[in-house]
Amino acid sequence: MKKLTATIFALLLPCAASAGVFTANITATDPAGVAQTKAFEFDQAENFFDQLTNKGFTQAFPGYDSTWKVQAVTTYQGVPVNVTLDAGSNKLLLDIPSIGVSQPFDGASRGESTKALENYLRNDTDGVYSKILEYQVASTPNSQIAGNPTSLQGQLVTSTFNNAVNVGSGSTGTSTSSGSTSGSSSGSSSSSSASGSSAAAGSSSGNPVVFGLGGGNYTQKSGNNAALDVSVFNVPISKAFNIDSEDPRKKLLVNAQFNYITVNQSASFQGSLGLGYQHPVTDNWSLIPTVSYGAIGSQDLATLGQIFSSSIASNYQLKTGEVTTGLVNMFGYFKTLPLSIQGVASSDPNINNYVFKNGIFPSKVLPFKVFDHSVKATAILTDTEFLGSKVFVRQYNEVGVEFSSIDSIHWLDRATFGMADSFSLSAKYVFSLEDTNRFQGYEIGLGYSF
Repeated sequence: MKKLTATIFALLLPCAASAGVFTANITATDPAGVAQTKAFEFDQAENFFDQLTNKGFTQAFPGYDSTWKVQAVTTYQGVPVNVTLDAGSNKLLLDIPSIGVSQPFDGASRGESTKALENYLRNDTDGVYSKILEYQVASTPNSQIAGNPTSLQGQLVTSTFNNAVNVGSGSTGTSTSSGSTSGSSSGSSSSSSASGSSAAAGSSSGNPVVFGLGGGNYTQKSGNNAALDVSVFNVPISKAFNIDSEDPRKKLLVNAQFNYITVNQSASFQGSLGLGYQHPVTDNWSLIPTVSYGAIGSQDLATLGQIFSSSIASNYQLKTGEVTTGLVNMFGYFKTLPLSIQGVASSDPNINNYVFKNGIFPSKVLPFKVFDHSVKATAILTDTEFLGSKVFVRQYNEVGVEFSSIDSIHWLDRATFGMADSFSLSAKYVFSLEDTNRFQGYEIGLGYSF
């Protein structure tokens, strides 16, 4: 069975006001001592660096030349960065107090000095850019590498966990999940396999390729600062392979995922690949060791990163009367690796985390039919905790519910020319129990299988 899930985001929910990913308050003082101050907000690193050039200063301050003094108080993706050009001089001073960096640049012109500043940051000279990224991960909601659920690390945790949820111990081994793995999802449809049900209507006993579309919309905030508006769109693909002819429960699990992330108006791209093994302990209990790799690149955010992970998960199915409860527990190690692309960025933030993610997925067939079809309701309850390197969001939870058909829906089958016959609807709220103001998100999922 192949399953495609289209996620409908809670676009009608109120969104928090958001500031630019990069900001700059620039004060220019002419030789007569007359000062002018202007504030700027950007969502692209290129525009931020362009503003800190002679051309940017000239456009912002009519009459500007190299005799003027310039002071720029900026935030570079949440990190305070100060830049000063002395009056009548090409000397530029970079000051980043949060990571203890003070670096002068003295080119043949102011243009050379500001370009040297940009290259210094992008090329990770003296490891300064890596220190900036490490500070972001620990102290701001801005990092796309690690430290929050929408980062590469957060998405890799979710994808790895979903792979274990979708195992569906005790069933035919066919995943009933869409594979939808947004920053908020343990999967709107993934809970159906976690509930311990057999494959949904229309599925086969084989190991199909599973496709999905998913996503979510979130706000990430630090203190009294304006929140970032983050959206996640992802396309997961997974496939299971039988590796033991005498025991079809033993499987090789391969999953890949592509994510498109928008932070305000900036974009980043993530990709990951995981390889796991489903080992049955009993008919109701499986262990799933997994190794995964993920990478992120963003021209807009001048960000690059890659992460390797190894994990072990447990999927246990508990049957109590008419209620089946999936108990899924995962422990993993997630480590950033150095990555460099000339002209974009270089980084090696050295983030190392031990992650515990646990989920409970009770499900029950409703005692009544909906539009003459049997429907199963599944609750989604998860908790995720990070240890090791300091991260901005150390803990978060997911609470939701899914309603899914368990028999063929004839009108859906006809409307899709025989390709689809089952349907699911889910809704979830994602939040940090430790500090709800730091992170929260909403997701509504609509799924069908074919």
